[in-house]
Amino acid sequence: MNTTVPISCLVLGVLLGFSVSARPLAERLAADIEMAEHSILASLVVHKSSESKSLCSQTPYACVGADGAELGLALIGGSRSAAAPRHLVELSRFRMDGALSEDYKCYLAAHGNSMVQAASKLDAKKLAGQCMSEFAAFKRRAGPAKFDVAPENICSSVADIQGSLREVVRLANAGGDCDGV
Repeated sequence: MNTTVPISCLVLGVLLGFSVSARPLAERLAADIEMAEHSILASLVVHKSSESKSLCSQTPYACVGADGAELGLALIGGSRSAAAPRHLVELSRFRMDGALSEDYKCYLAAHGNSMVQAASKLDAKKLAGQCMSEFAAFKRRAGPAKFDVAPENICSSVADIQGSLREVVRLANAGGDCDGV
């Protein structure tokens, strides 16, 4: 009995199945990264707004669990997407501090050379403008909710982004060790 044809059909079917399923995965990863970036922005705006200063003490449920910015950063930093390194470096457009900044630096260091390549292709002025546009869009979508946060408290300046892109190279060359970051 000739088994060449059935085996060829099986191999072709499996390969076709992989190519069909690869596109939806790539689309899902892209949507996940977009959602993660929005989560980081939203978390930064809420935490830097004066009305949120007492939110956790007034409503303990508001602060249960991981922070949206931390989760967004973890999703991008751990993503399998080919675009993840670029998106990770592009997060330099946001003004991060404290533990979020330390985690960000660890992800940059862990990704190594792909961070250097991504950083070399970015324009600090464009990233600063992107953040300002995203911030304005966030405030429009928020509607009646008033967030009394100035854009410079959320978005990094062009000079800060340029410094951050230089630091990306230093961190990436240092490698995946987060000690002393």
